[in-house]
Amino acid sequence: MPSLTYLDQNALIALGRKARHKGSRQKLDGALESKLLSVVVSSWHLIETARTTNVANATELAEFIDSLNPGWLFERFNLQRLDVLEDFYRYLKIEFTERPRVTTRSEVFAELNHAKDSPRFEIASADFVTQWVKEPNQLAVLEETYKKNAATLVGLRALKKAGKITEDVRNRVNEILLRVYLPKTTPAGLHMGHDVKIDYVYVQQVKAENISSIAIETAISEHEWDSQGGLDGNTLIDKMHLISALPHVDEIVSDDNFFHDVYPAAAASGHVRAALIHNAEFLQRLGL
Repeated sequence: MPSLTYLDQNALIALGRKARHKGSRQKLDGALESKLLSVVVSSWHLIETARTTNVANATELAEFIDSLNPGWLFERFNLQRLDVLEDFYRYLKIEFTERPRVTTRSEVFAELNHAKDSPRFEIASADFVTQWVKEPNQLAVLEETYKKNAATLVGLRALKKAGKITEDVRNRVNEILLRVYLPKTTPAGLHMGHDVKIDYVYVQQVKAENISSIAIETAISEHEWDSQGGLDGNTLIDKMHLISALPHVDEIVSDDNFFHDVYPAAAASGHVRAALIHNAEFLQRLGL
């Protein structure tokens, strides 16, 4: 199986600029066709691509993304729900088929819409992006979320400094998070009783640090509580990229200081699969 390479937004843009030149595009296509390179992206790439008023540039980048024939990684919330659901099934010794976390674009967008995958979600990336550029109110909702997250981080740093984030507080937050993600039915469609869920969360006392996506997010968040930067919207998007990609790809390409700053803390969780490399190393490997 070829290694999976997740490009952050800037690495993706840099590769797209290189690929404008015929010789570089041929080298890139050769790497893709020979499976020396297998690119993975997520819905966050399209969100970032749409954060512009220049429809032509956004369309060009979206079309470039699709030309890479990438695998698509589920969004953070969907990944965490899957991780908890499958851990819960293992606890109950229920047979299930583990879902690949890297899949198709249509399946990712179906999951975001709480629907089953179908041809109606097989929409070109450029069409998603164009709609968001022309209707910025849709992205404004996300921007508001970034602002709230930044304000929350300021408050959490203050609580951490005051010693008010105790182990009991952490455990309570984890319990609430786990209960949000628990399924209502078994894979066979049978109703899942309340007592079983209580046993899983409180009797077994499942540890969030044993669930990869939650453990990595916790490690990154606690690192942020101790730092002084990283409150802007771009950094919060970067965090969404990292939380999703670290357990599920073989390498992440990024020059972003935030990525490199929090990577050791995330790796200490024990759930990181991806190596983190700089863009120059990646391009040099492709001969670009």
